[in-house]
Formats: sequence, structure tokens, C-alpha cells
Amino acid sequence: MEGVPQRIWLVGLSGAGKSTVGPILARRLGYTFVDLDRLIEDLAGETIPRVFRTGGEAEFRRLEARAAARAAREMEVVVATGGGWMARRDIDRSSGGRVRVWLRVRPETAIHRLAGDGTEARPLLAGPDPGGALATLLAEREAAYAEAELTLDTDGREPEEVVEFVLERLRGLAARSDAGDTEEER
Repeated sequence: MEGVPQRIWLVGLSGAGKSTVGPILARRLGYTFVDLDRLIEDLAGETIPRVFRTGGEAEFRRLEARAAARAAREMEVVVATGGGWMARRDIDRSSGGRVRVWLRVRPETAIHRLAGDGTEARPLLAGPDPGGALATLLAEREAAYAEAELTLDTDGREPEEVVEFVLERLRGLAARSDAGDTEEER
């Protein structure tokens, strides 16, 4: 699609739909899809839960920074970030050459979507109240997510609907001369 940014980064909580929407969006654009969590696992040679067990969150965040730097060099790419990537102040999150799309979701919806995965696959949600943990994470990260150039509520929307919205908004960004504005769809 002419004029569409060469790098599209999907951000938001676990369960927002980044890893579901990302491949569909990439396919529609003819882009490559990169899931930062899978790239982290490739770099580590082990699963994310194992990284957390052996090296803790600090090791995970180190690997996440490496994976993000690698993905940032790609062109014609849709990147699904981890839930905490956008809130990190120690890595480049600027929009230079990329558009960040916040797939906003209510914690209750995210927990429902994640029910089949189990919280062991998401170490920051392990514990007796994963819904409460997600609500806390959203409160901590919401201001960072709001820096995204595009925002879409994903509650009650099918992945194809989300992709259509993103494509429509990307066309709008491409047509505008001031691509630094934020667009929001509620």
C-alpha cells in the first residue's frame, strides 16, 4: 500500500490481540511479521518463562531491548511487542520511521482472551489474581501506550475488524502531511 509506514509496531497489554492481528495485517500489506516474544526466545534459546526463572525480569528486559533493536532495522514489517515494551524508558520508543498502534483492551477482556494460554506463559501475570495484575499493569503503562500514533479499542472486535481499522488509519496517516498527530478511535 503506497505511503504506508515501513514499520508498524503493535503495542498494548497481553491479550490485546497483537500476536493475532499482526500476522493478518502483515499479510494484507505484504510485510513480514515479527513477534518480539518469539524473537526473544530465539535469542535466548529458551522460553520466556524459563528466561524469567533463570535470569529474572532483568535478563528478559535485556533480551527484549536486543530483539527490539533487531526488529527496528527491518523494513516493511509489522512488529507485535510485549506488553511492557512501550513503557520502557531505556530503549528507543520514538516514532522515527515507524507508527505505533495501541490495541487497547480492558483487563477483563484480556484475561478472557488469555484463558487458554495459562498464566505460566506470562510470568508477570502469575499469581492468584491475573486480572488484578493486568489492571495494575495497565495503570502503570497507560500513559506510555497513549503516546502511540494510533489507538483502537479491541473489545468486542474481531481481528479482521481491527486490521481494517488499522489499514484505514494508515491510509489516513499516509495522506496527511503532519504524521505526528495521534488518532484515536473509541
